Amino acid sequence: MDAEKIVRITPEAISELLDTHRVNATAKQGPGARREERWPFPGTVEVWLPEQCYGERHVLATLHNLSVHGLAMRTRRPIPVETKISLAIHQPALSCYGHAVVRHCTQAHHGYLVGVEFMSHEDDDLDTARD
Repeated sequence: MDAEKIVRITPEAISELLDTHRVNATAKQGPGARREERWPFPGTVEVWLPEQCYGERHVLATLHNLSVHGLAMRTRRPIPVETKISLAIHQPALSCYGHAVVRHCTQAHHGYLVGVEFMSHEDDDLDTARD
């Protein structure tokens, strides 16, 4: 993978990534339940947790599904709801990095299913200005 293919997470970048794996699927949600359909998407998510989280601050998670606005991943430990995280998704076609907010964390058979919503570049700038 070329360094030029490591890009900030944007709806356009995620759409490009989804287009490399798009499969025919039936929506699981009724109309209006989500802004975008989530697509099964295998892979690894690199996650960096903030200082206030206990334990390791750099973890690897299993990517479960992906949409232009967020993703679901499986982790070995819980991540509290509303936690702001940094993350990276590495695929042969494209690597993306950015920030997200944890929207749900549910105990699963093995570990936890964590849903996150991507933060826009403008949100990142606002957070930096507040620090």
